[in-house]
Amino acid sequence: MASNPLGRLARRSTNGHNVTVMDGPANSTYSPAFLVRIEGNVPWMWRKASGGSYVAICEPLKITLQARSYCELMEDISNSLDALLKELMASNDFDRFLQDQGWHLAAPIPSRPKDVRFDVPFSIMPVAAGTNGSQRRVHQ
Repeated sequence: MASNPLGRLARRSTNGHNVTVMDGPANSTYSPAFLVRIEGNVPWMWRKASGGSYVAICEPLKITLQARSYCELMEDISNSLDALLKELMASNDFDRFLQDQGWHLAAPIPSRPKDVRFDVPFSIMPVAAGTNGSQRRVHQ
């Protein structure tokens, strides 16, 4: 996975499901040289797990995250989107991914892409109580 000063994505098994978590500090202060804004929106669903942790699911990107608090979950969503886009840049799949998602750059990426932080708007809604579908929606 791509290097990220805030941490990196790590996959762990929880209750028989593979969950992606940010492996590193959640509340770090990081000032990139360039902030690259993406014009798009990523829908997420969240719920509080029985063990007290918070779980967020992004169906379109097939990402599931787990965090200790709701605040940490919000930071982890932002950091995971940043890490995903950095990985796509490194593998030269960035432009195609943006096109496939219907997203656009608000401004060109600077000449030194290692110094960027991606800002991707996202929306998050709670999973409706009693749906009991959340375990089926956890991505493996």
